[in-house]
Amino acid sequence: MASIIESVREYMAECPLLAEIPLKSRYIDWTSATANNYGIIVDGNVLIKSFISGGGKYEYNFFVQARLRAEDKKSLENAEWVERMEAWCREQTAAKNFPAMPKGCTPTKLSAANGSLFERDKTGNTGLYQIQFKLNYIKSGG
Repeated sequence: MASIIESVREYMAECPLLAEIPLKSRYIDWTSATANNYGIIVDGNVLIKSFISGGGKYEYNFFVQARLRAEDKKSLENAEWVERMEAWCREQTAAKNFPAMPKGCTPTKLSAANGSLFERDKTGNTGLYQIQFKLNYIKSGG
């Protein structure tokens, strides 16, 4: 992998829960106003602890935003989908199934939290659901 965002994009493309969306498109750093697309929004790469020998512990933060149909009968399904996405993330960490990272980077934990309806469009027909992810990893020095 050339970059962490490329690693995350490929990893999330394999998520079975995203496969449930009758997907029209996927994006980086944005989503479309139409239903059935998702975007991965990067929210920073934070150094948690530096090592004397170089490198350190990092936290790569990103959101998955999914634009879904949001009429009343779908809202419950969408909220359940968000819960299942968070559970899927916990399962991936327990199984140590992480994204393939760039050379010198070793993932240690993937967590998801704060999943919710972020916004509704003006018509109320679609909702933007957002889940915050944190990918912890160790970067070797040199």
